[in-house]
Amino acid sequence: MRLGATTVRALAGAGCAVLLAACSAQGPAAETPDEPAALVEVQDRDAEEKPAAQEDEKDEEPEPAAEDESATDAFDASAPVVDATSGRGIAVTAPGGFLDTPEFAAVEAEVAALEDAGYSVSVRMVDLDTGRGITYNADVERYPASAIKAPFCAWLCSAYGGSAGMAQTVADCLINSSNDAYKALIDTFGLTAFAQWLDAHGAPNAVDEAWTHYYPNISANELANVWTQIWRYGTSGEAGADELAGYLSQTASTPLGGLLRDEHEVWSKAGWYPADENRLTSTNDAGVVFSDDGTYVVVVMTDLSAYLDGLTPLLSALDAAHDVMCGG
Repeated sequence: MRLGATTVRALAGAGCAVLLAACSAQGPAAETPDEPAALVEVQDRDAEEKPAAQEDEKDEEPEPAAEDESATDAFDASAPVVDATSGRGIAVTAPGGFLDTPEFAAVEAEVAALEDAGYSVSVRMVDLDTGRGITYNADVERYPASAIKAPFCAWLCSAYGGSAGMAQTVADCLINSSNDAYKALIDTFGLTAFAQWLDAHGAPNAVDEAWTHYYPNISANELANVWTQIWRYGTSGEAGADELAGYLSQTASTPLGGLLRDEHEVWSKAGWYPADENRLTSTNDAGVVFSDDGTYVVVVMTDLSAYLDGLTPLLSALDAAHDVMCGG
């Protein structure tokens, strides 16, 4: 989805600031835990925030968006691809000049808004055809909460050629993010083979905890590697692949899906955990977007306190940035 420069600029900073203000004022209550702390999850957030209103255009002078549009038009997506890093430390693999586009400025502004509000954030976005992408703090290991359920169910379906007679349980685990369903799957299949699968598909650092923890810490880079494997398997036509893809395309409580599913197929799984004595605060979303400008994997991980709407401005900016860097 290519957003216009005016929309991109409106989302940058202002949208995230409104959402973060709401985040500090409210948060959903946690479910009563019936397992160790690592199994606790929270219910979905009902509150929605409206994007900041745009200023009225002035008849007597050109609208500010004109300059931003010309900057975007000046960018050549066919230019040689280079590795570059912004002053804030956001790394890109993109055609030269991408750092000067308003779309990249919007990504940087949303990261800055989160950090200026006192939160930390990790980002990994990569186009699966070209390797172009954006990376920030992506090696920091974070608590994934329910975002880890997608890798577990991907392993299960690939290992058993489907849900192994537990279709309703797998569906409930992914679509509804049920902790009880996830526990039932682990009780049935264990964690050993899943840990080995993580190691084989680009998440070796997560393996240390994956042998024994239901929700092992993982970095945005490693989660993106795993989602690349989910995409490979889900599009392979192998036994169980279509079943898994069907569940992942229907997941509830996903900012990525809520933002883009009206226009594209999106496989995703979010995870969230509120501030409490366990100090596992997190809000994450990860998945695959089958965009008209190229399929891409995106992961955003933060220490927001169980606030999914707080990810939407950054995910929107990343989608627009992907479209531009890939020639959309």
